[in-house]
Amino acid sequence: MLPLAAMPTVFVKPGRVYIAVSEEDLDLVEEGWEPVARFKNAAIAFRAARWYADRFEYVLEW
Repeated sequence: MLPLAAMPTVFVKPGRVYIAVSEEDLDLVEEGWEPVARFKNAAIAFRAARWYADRFEYVLEW
């Protein structure tokens, strides 16, 4: 399994969805973001984040 930093990760916070692609972005947990999924590539992560944002009417950030 790849380390967390090597995999695009989708984070959520009330009203917002964020796609983290760098190790520095993983500090978002300390800011109240919750990781909800990890993906093998950014394209799949973006599709999942877009679905999540549409489903819950959240703002998508990356």
